[in-house]
Amino acid sequence: MRFRREPNANRNFPTHCPYCAGEALFPDATSDFAWKCTECLRIFEVKFYGQDAPDHAPAPAKSTEQALQESLARHGHVAVLRKEK
Repeated sequence: MRFRREPNANRNFPTHCPYCAGEALFPDATSDFAWKCTECLRIFEVKFYGQDAPDHAPAPAKSTEQALQESLARHGHVAVLRKEK
């Protein structure tokens, strides 16, 4: 397969056109990030710069077993609670 130019690893693939919501999108030669919508004939760019780190990390989630046991204890179901080792 021959390419017009080398593929751009930073090119982000849009799922729909931001103007008409069309899904028939193809890379355009206008720039390395340009996409052409064949439904509304517009050309637009999509760039991915990365993700921001969150201000604080969320607490780790409890295991399913741990969450179930806490829920049972809150609702007074002591007969089915497992004893911790």
